[in-house]
Amino acid sequence: MTQQEQQEFTARLQEADAWMKGIEEQLKANDNTAGPRDALEARLRETEKIHHSSHNGQMIVDQALLAAEKLLQSGDEELRNSTNEKLKELKNQWDETSTYIVHCHSRIEWVWLHWSEYLKAYEEFELWLTKQRRSLDLDVELQMGLKEKLWQVEQQMVIVSDIKSQAVLLERLLDEAAALHSRIEDPSVDAKAQQRLQEDYMDVRDRAQERLMLLQKISEEHHMFHSHVQKFQSWLVSKTKELTELMKLDEPPESKLRALKTLDESMATEEKTLLHIEGVADAVRTNTSPAGAEAVQEEAEELRLGWQRLRQGLCEAEEGLHCSLDSHSQYVTRCQRLGEDIGRIREMLQDLDQELVDTQESKSCTETTEEQMEGQWRKYSVVRNTLAGKESQVELLKSQLKDLFRFSEDPRHLTDGVLAVVKEHQSVKSRASRLCSESELELRSLLRDPLLNFFQWANSVSQVMEASNNVNDFSNTAMLLQKIQGLLQNSAELQERLSLLQVKGDLLDSVFGTESSDDLQGELSAAVRTRELLHNQLLERKNRLESLISRTKDFDEAYKQILASLSTFRERLLAADALQPDILAKKSQLEQMLVLQKELEDSKAQLTVLETLVSSNQSSRTQYEKLCADWSELHRRVKVRDCDDIVSDHECFHGDLLNMEKWIMVMRQKLDSFCSPTGGWSVEGRRPEAQKLLGEFPEKEVHLQQIEAQGGKVLRRTSTDGQVHIRKDMERLRQRWNDLFTLSLNLNRLPEGQQMFQLLLQQTQSRQGEDESLEDLRYRWTLYKSKLKEVENSLIMTKPGLKERKELELMVSSKCGLLYRICRLALLLWLLFLALLLLAFLLPLMDDGNSCSLSNNFARSFNLMLRYDGPPPT
Repeated sequence: MTQQEQQEFTARLQEADAWMKGIEEQLKANDNTAGPRDALEARLRETEKIHHSSHNGQMIVDQALLAAEKLLQSGDEELRNSTNEKLKELKNQWDETSTYIVHCHSRIEWVWLHWSEYLKAYEEFELWLTKQRRSLDLDVELQMGLKEKLWQVEQQMVIVSDIKSQAVLLERLLDEAAALHSRIEDPSVDAKAQQRLQEDYMDVRDRAQERLMLLQKISEEHHMFHSHVQKFQSWLVSKTKELTELMKLDEPPESKLRALKTLDESMATEEKTLLHIEGVADAVRTNTSPAGAEAVQEEAEELRLGWQRLRQGLCEAEEGLHCSLDSHSQYVTRCQRLGEDIGRIREMLQDLDQELVDTQESKSCTETTEEQMEGQWRKYSVVRNTLAGKESQVELLKSQLKDLFRFSEDPRHLTDGVLAVVKEHQSVKSRASRLCSESELELRSLLRDPLLNFFQWANSVSQVMEASNNVNDFSNTAMLLQKIQGLLQNSAELQERLSLLQVKGDLLDSVFGTESSDDLQGELSAAVRTRELLHNQLLERKNRLESLISRTKDFDEAYKQILASLSTFRERLLAADALQPDILAKKSQLEQMLVLQKELEDSKAQLTVLETLVSSNQSSRTQYEKLCADWSELHRRVKVRDCDDIVSDHECFHGDLLNMEKWIMVMRQKLDSFCSPTGGWSVEGRRPEAQKLLGEFPEKEVHLQQIEAQGGKVLRRTSTDGQVHIRKDMERLRQRWNDLFTLSLNLNRLPEGQQMFQLLLQQTQSRQGEDESLEDLRYRWTLYKSKLKEVENSLIMTKPGLKERKELELMVSSKCGLLYRICRLALLLWLLFLALLLLAFLLPLMDDGNSCSLSNNFARSFNLMLRYDGPPPT
């Protein structure tokens, strides 16, 4: 009896040793954090399975301990000492193995969680960058007034501040990426990825800063305009008050006239300030919304009207004073002033007219280029705008002439001068408008010429391409090549002209207007892309025709080339047409077949060219027909559709296999929930749920048979190396199904389970309807009951005696209770560990000053554990 017990102990001991060595080998194979995320996840799942299987090792060790109990009670002291030594070694080995399991799994899981948290933070940062880019891609929204512009500046300052504050998060991301790369060595977190992330952030930061500077410039410009307006309004009020007080003073008219002259000189000087304010107003309107621009225009016009009213009041005051003086002296003074104004304006009109004449003569003397025409149009526009700005001065001449009619003298000589100035002004103005319009039309036509030339060129390209498709002799081929070369030369010229036109966006906006300019620029962009595409097609067609000419100069040479090409193609087809081991290889085979099919169809053109060279010699005709027959035979052997079906069948089988394994895993978890901590099974209070779960088995069994049938079909179309893996997958699926089926017997052995299964059966019959007959359902029920009976008989045959069975049940119950308490304690410890890990990631958000040192200390402890490469510590 002692010999038998010693053998049993030795067997249990060897079993435990083999299990622990196998686990250590699996751990060594997976104890690595470097590599891509999929590989790390796979290693995490493997270590998780190993960690979950540790209770199996504990049971094996416990069985060895149980087998050693009787040996320890033996009277042989040497046997007891030997047994104790072996038990001590077993316990030490088990402690090392279990510690290694926990350390390895924790190390890989920590890296996995670290990577996941980094990816989450990285995705949030990328989303933030995308949001900032989209906001920066939008044009600056025009505001109505200064207050709104200042609000806009403040808002942009907040955005810039927020962007700058993200630098801390970026620095943390880069640190995390560097730390993560030192462990996983994945390209997604290497130095290039970190540099790209930092460059994206700097680009967003710089663009936001540039927008802030632009908005500040716009607001400062508007503020300067308001300051000038207020200052000028104050000046108008002060001068009006000064004029009013001057006229109230009891002084001689001569003194008042001298004072009025001084005031008039200051007004003439301040007119430059008014012109400057009007120029600033034009610039402010450009960066203001339509309603705000209208308000700015009204403010500028109000200043002009106020200035004119003050000037008018000054003139009236002077007139009143002059009326009190000698009427003739007043008349002479006014005439002198009016004459000077007439001479000044006439000189200005003559200069502008001479500028128009010079510009027109320079246009007629030489051939005008695009740049010269643009310069002429700009000169005409400047003259026209200048004349429009001088309208107020001409009107002032009329007003001054009207005042002279109040005197008794006849101002006819001045009347002729004023009328001459008015006519000359209208003449020069109309001439400038006409020349500007004509120049603008010519410039528009000139700017559209590249597009018209492009359309003509594109039409010629289409004709040449169509003609090249039907080429049948060498003379036509040479002529087409000559045309293509000419079109390529024209294409280069078109590229230069279109590129030059694209960079002249401001000129296009000025000539065509914003809306038409946008449409024209869209046409330009499309023309540039189309020209590039047609240019490449011309180059390809040119190379093709040149190659066609060089290949087909001699029939024998062409025949040998095509024959060698088909022979090479046949060898490649033989190499590609073989069974493949997996899905990737099959997809690669499909791609190879598609490439071969494309190359074979392209080689049809060579046969067409060769046909044109076939002479009346019967031997040439025979050789050509043999090549055509070989080509057809090869085209038939390129089995693209068969390869596509093979890939589709393998993908369908693989997807169904994964879905079935997922269902088995979920169903196993649900069935385990019906097992109490003491090891008993019960459906009390959960009968509908158990009924639903058991009802899925018959239908899934049919699905399993379909998957096995699919697997057989895939096996027949897979190489020997791949069949080994597919058979292993099918055997693993069948084994998992049998294990799940055995687990379901715990519910079916209950009386409620039998009733529930008969009630699934009835519901399945009602759901199936016409698709499944009653005989099929009865057959499946009978088959299911026979499987239940077989499993129960196998369990009965392996059951021990009544007494031993009770003892075993008590032992298993106690073991299950102990394991349940251990699992609860492990769950609490695991939750504590996750809480500490979460705290480590939340510390940087709580205190920027102290969180770094705490996080670093916490990370160093894990770093030491993860870099430990030896056996687990005891």
